[in-house]
Amino acid sequence: MTVDDSGTIICTPDPLPAMGHDVELRFVLETDGYVFPQTDAIALDQPSPEFPRPSRTLPPSNTTVLLFDRNSGPGSFPYTVTVQKVATGELLKRDPIIDNGP
Repeated sequence: MTVDDSGTIICTPDPLPAMGHDVELRFVLETDGYVFPQTDAIALDQPSPEFPRPSRTLPPSNTTVLLFDRNSGPGSFPYTVTVQKVATGELLKRDPIIDNGP
């Protein structure tokens, strides 16, 4: 995941394929000057039993987030990713998709 010069979050790939059951999806922010907030960095647009726990931002760098996915059946799950610009505190958001395959 990166942030371009205009402040747009780029999620690659989008949709994000989830492979296997009971997987920990890892989101890594690779643009200097941006971090994930401590809470709700990755948030499902609609609650789902496929994602029974909130995302976890990993300290100390706050550039990695983990999200547990049961991936017990197929489906597409819109989510919101939030990143914070360190210099200003500004929050940026993007709405990509997690794709739970068969």
